[in-house]
Amino acid sequence: MKFCFCLITLSLICFVSAGSSEETTTFDITGNPENIEDFVFQGKETASKGPRLQISNGRQATNTQFPYVAELAINTATGGFLCTGSLIGRNWILTARHCIAGKTITSIRASLGSADRQGARTHIAVVSATYINAADGVNHPDIALFRLAQNAPITATIKTIRLPKMSKANFAYDNYQFTAIGWGLVSPGVFSRYLQYTFFKTLPKTSCLPVNTGIYYMCSKPPTGTSQLLGGDSGGPGVIVEADGIETQIGVNVAYVTSGTNIWQKTTRVSNFLTWIKTQTGISYV
Repeated sequence: MKFCFCLITLSLICFVSAGSSEETTTFDITGNPENIEDFVFQGKETASKGPRLQISNGRQATNTQFPYVAELAINTATGGFLCTGSLIGRNWILTARHCIAGKTITSIRASLGSADRQGARTHIAVVSATYINAADGVNHPDIALFRLAQNAPITATIKTIRLPKMSKANFAYDNYQFTAIGWGLVSPGVFSRYLQYTFFKTLPKTSCLPVNTGIYYMCSKPPTGTSQLLGGDSGGPGVIVEADGIETQIGVNVAYVTSGTNIWQKTTRVSNFLTWIKTQTGISYV
């Protein structure tokens, strides 16, 4: 976790539609082992002290509850760290830009298929990553795509998540309750053995701090309680259940902003990037 101090504190948890003036960066991941079972994570994972430790008053997921959520073990030239992502296509994962941008990435492993780190999971190497560089060089949209080395199997515990329909492009999703899911910390330095989830409600931009507003982002707070996302949850999905009963991903977990005792979650709004995602992956919904 990185902390920047000024009049407010902006803390990354591992950051408006994509216009023609913005450049897309794609790079190959060249350090993956030939056999994915030989992948060695260079970061430090701390085992949970017990199954009741949960991320900021979150809840423990079951194996079939969020079958589209992937744990991303990312190795760099100087160490390793974890992020979360979502399977949006058989060989595509949606995640956060800050998980990879500005780093020398050597290898990435995506793990799917169990809400228990010690359970049977399918491991697939990530072979390339794509993200947007904003024209002004500063306000980069915090969204990225990972391409897998092979198609993920579709099973009871591995499935894709639907994105918003193209007719919802740039839709704000104000005053929506959504579920945020992640493989992140449950307390400082402690990663949960189990996938965690919690609930937030999106707020109108006028209800948020200026730094937490903007065309790329939604801000939210827990409808009740004091849930919060922490390191490792970056890139995880924010999902709603639509009228047809199907889950749809509307957000990507990226940061939280604090001011005094107030905390806002900052989430990349997926509806602003539907055309970009379609261009890169071919995935879209009518």
